[in-house]
Amino acid sequence: MGKTIDGLLIALAVALGAISTTVIFAANKSLALNQFFFWIFGLFAMYIASHMFHITWQKYSLLLYVISITALLFVFLFGVQVRGSVRWIDLGIFRFQPSEIAKVATVVLLANYFVKRNAANLNSLIFSLLLILPAFAMIFLQPDFGSALAISAIWLGITFAAGIQKKHIVILTIATITFSFFGYEILAPYQKARIATFLNPGVDPLGSGYNIIQSKIAAGSGQLLGRGLGLGSQSQLNFLPESESDFIFASIAEQLGFLGAGLVIILSGAYLARLSTYLKNAERFNQLIIAGSLSLFLYQFTVNIGMNMGILPVTGITLPFVSYGGSSLISMLLLLGIIFSTKTKNY
Repeated sequence: MGKTIDGLLIALAVALGAISTTVIFAANKSLALNQFFFWIFGLFAMYIASHMFHITWQKYSLLLYVISITALLFVFLFGVQVRGSVRWIDLGIFRFQPSEIAKVATVVLLANYFVKRNAANLNSLIFSLLLILPAFAMIFLQPDFGSALAISAIWLGITFAAGIQKKHIVILTIATITFSFFGYEILAPYQKARIATFLNPGVDPLGSGYNIIQSKIAAGSGQLLGRGLGLGSQSQLNFLPESESDFIFASIAEQLGFLGAGLVIILSGAYLARLSTYLKNAERFNQLIIAGSLSLFLYQFTVNIGMNMGILPVTGITLPFVSYGGSSLISMLLLLGIIFSTKTKNY
């Protein structure tokens, strides 16, 4: 029962990375080089993680989570403020975003928690919420509402696989809606502005609505075949902010057109489909790890593309394997390595 590394799954991830790195290279060769090194380091982390016994991840799941919480605490003490949020720790060589590691830690922690528990049990369900509350709260207060919701998405995916009852889903939905009304009052001003401009970007076209408007212009201007690498006016002339990270999908659509953007969607869909096949005949811990990973990928994929197309509010969530950034990329590849560590040849 040796460990296997799925070449197709890696190929799909690398193909997504190749598209984004090519687009980034056309705009900024230095950033493209950085992304290339992030890929090298991330693939190495994936390889190491894949060759660890999955029982090791179970044994040290709580420790990994405590380390991620400690890192999140360090953000408040030593974090770097960027655009109104304190999410990064400056390590000199690059900036590290602890919330990305917290996502991986949350997947492993909840998977281990529900190995011998059933989400149909209300007490177990409530305690699982208490387990993720520190990570959710600390990320939310950075403020990073999008990543905080990613923690919730992981919890939802794992509890669904662990047998959560429909009545509990209804109760939680009502509680979430109620919390949203009260939670709105404690959002940062720029986050409230994002919600307002999502509903009507024209209210503040040069301010809070600027990102959405420029993203929609960039995505639409590419048409079928795109304007060509390095030729899109929105991304190349810096009209489109964060064109290499948050709005990389709009940048791809502008330069490579509908075909390029469609290829990103197809590859991402194929990645999800391939990963979902691992659920069949998987042992419980393995199944829960995969369910949490699927939920996280689907959430980030949906939210990022949705905000790029102007159908969801801007949250700063990265597009897996596509957006520029070491923390997000390395964390996703590390999670893939953990998935491989749970997969054996007799599957």
